[in-house]
Amino acid sequence: MIKPSKIYKMRIVFRLAADAPGRADMVGTLRHMIMTSGLPFARAKQNPNVPRIAYGPSVKRGQFAAREYVDIYLFSSVSASKVREQLVACQPQGLTILDAQRVPFTLAGVQQLADVAAYEVNGDFASYAPRQTFENYISASRLEVTQQAENGMSFTRDIKPFVHSVQTLGPDKVLLMLRRVAEKWINPLEVICAWLGIEVPVTEEEAGERFIITRQGLYWTDSENNLHLI
Repeated sequence: MIKPSKIYKMRIVFRLAADAPGRADMVGTLRHMIMTSGLPFARAKQNPNVPRIAYGPSVKRGQFAAREYVDIYLFSSVSASKVREQLVACQPQGLTILDAQRVPFTLAGVQQLADVAAYEVNGDFASYAPRQTFENYISASRLEVTQQAENGMSFTRDIKPFVHSVQTLGPDKVLLMLRRVAEKWINPLEVICAWLGIEVPVTEEEAGERFIITRQGLYWTDSENNLHLI
């Protein structure tokens, strides 16, 4: 019986500029970087011509991320510093490698590990004359929002369970921490629009003109409910 080869998992944290050419095909960009790095990458099961990776979770269209994540798989042991060095040497235009760590093969991917996402939102909030501060709005026991589905019908739901915390950083800047609930995330734009009284849905173009939303990072929660940056 042939013993299967051991696979090593590396977690890569990177940043991609908003105007980077590779943003149109993120997965393709990451795979091309790995293929040209010289690393002993394991091949994807469905397509053995490309590296096996696990990218995400990605941000919504029109939003940005200060930290993005991809797990890559190697068929031989390489130190984290060497992996980072080889990826940095061939990182494409607009992409910056921030960190590389070896993680246990059985450790959950970032998609499953992340419990909380931190978003910085910039915008001219005062122009909407909100009735209360962001913190006071969030302190309500329920945050019911009415939205319109694609079929034109309206529905109401409580988004309070998704909100971990908020903080006003300045007159035009807030920090919004959102939870993953029942394996689902909500768009931070929903919370901002509810606070400011803006009708949802807002198109991506409108959102980009009104607000700059940047996901600062993802966090996992330990048994004492402490947050740890991924």
